[in-house]
Amino acid sequence: MKLNGLKSIDFKQWNLEAAGSKQSIKRLFFVVSGYESRSTYWTQKVYESFSPSENNVWNSLGFTDQKDHLHRPSNDAFYNNKQIDIRDFPVDDDVGVGLYVRNVIEKAVKKHPNAQIEVHVDYSSMPRIWYCWLIGEIESVIRKTDRVYFWYSAGIYEGIEYPTAGFSDFSLFSGKPSLNPKNRTHIFGLGFDRIRASAIYRVLDPKNLVCFLADPGIRHDYVKRVHSDNRDLLAVARLVFTAPICDFNLAFGRICQITREFSFLGDVILVPDGPKPLVLAASLVPEFLCKAGIVSLHVRRKKTENSGSVNVAPAGEIYGLSVSGSL
Repeated sequence: MKLNGLKSIDFKQWNLEAAGSKQSIKRLFFVVSGYESRSTYWTQKVYESFSPSENNVWNSLGFTDQKDHLHRPSNDAFYNNKQIDIRDFPVDDDVGVGLYVRNVIEKAVKKHPNAQIEVHVDYSSMPRIWYCWLIGEIESVIRKTDRVYFWYSAGIYEGIEYPTAGFSDFSLFSGKPSLNPKNRTHIFGLGFDRIRASAIYRVLDPKNLVCFLADPGIRHDYVKRVHSDNRDLLAVARLVFTAPICDFNLAFGRICQITREFSFLGDVILVPDGPKPLVLAASLVPEFLCKAGIVSLHVRRKKTENSGSVNVAPAGEIYGLSVSGSL
């Protein structure tokens, strides 16, 4: 993964400049109809300026399950009212989602070979296996003159307790482990889940633990909550560092730097959690550094009788990143 021309994008500035530009750009939009109320927030902010046309093609991705949960029916109604078709996929079908998005982009490139193309993905309500997979898929099928934008609408988590009893399994998302590492360092991303991080720690039993968390975060009290909820892990960590949720470029660079430093001691295993931008950043590090012994593990949430959907309302802030294509 090259991540050519990686930039953090100011949403308000981009929206103002793009809406007022007279440059003819073909834009492809991929949004999500999920069960969170923030699922439509980004679309509400940009739709009027980029309503469906020859130059603006909208696609909505939905889930085959949880179609009646929380805000999913109202989100479906919103997109249907905007004449945006919804294509449903299983939440764990990263391959199917990737093929669908790739096909839409390749058709657009073939149809408009001389036009500049922008691909916009609102990953605020996407499962991590979708958005972490998609950015590489899109980068590989657009040209150097095209760009892909990933947008994240920050959420409000007041009073939310995640309905999880830990995790069910690990999967290797990116990178290649070495055969006989002389040492292993685990880099944990920390979030609000009171149980899962401790459960992962007990299973992996890292001898060398490094932790990171979002700071600045959405709100100062959220940062304090992460410290409080994860105080046991923070107490035994060899190093704790922060990454800003508002600046993807800086956050990604910081995680890369720490990973590279510890890779000289042996293998590095990243276990990302917390806000989606930091999960995405940590998931992309192994392929970007392209060094054996650096991997990213994704952890599947455990489904229990008490498991359920959690609504996340929009906090108002929107954070963006952008890279150019590799073709």
